[in-house]
Amino acid sequence: MAIVLDYIKDAELFNKTAEHWAGKIVGTKSTQIRNFYEYVLELNQRAENEVWNEVLPFVKMLNSKVNYAQERKVASREFVEMINECVNQITTKTQLNVFKLFFEAVIGFAKKGERR
Repeated sequence: MAIVLDYIKDAELFNKTAEHWAGKIVGTKSTQIRNFYEYVLELNQRAENEVWNEVLPFVKMLNSKVNYAQERKVASREFVEMINECVNQITTKTQLNVFKLFFEAVIGFAKKGERR
């Protein structure tokens, strides 16, 4: 299932799409998911307070960070795919915020899966 970081085009982005991806990233350690989410939160906060063109390169750097995590065997291929697919779409502050919300929804569904 493709990720489109636009909740108008994909009304299920924070629901069925997020739940689908939560099921796919089960091979990633929860500490890594949390670390990446915290980094996205930090970037989102920086985007509100700093010049966007100075934040965007650090957003794009998520791709290298997640690839490194996969090499260390603490992130699954599916988690890398999810992060890459989202990061490659981000060109604006708004898209970064939508990614943050999507990631939050994925985590919520992943937690549900842990209780099963």
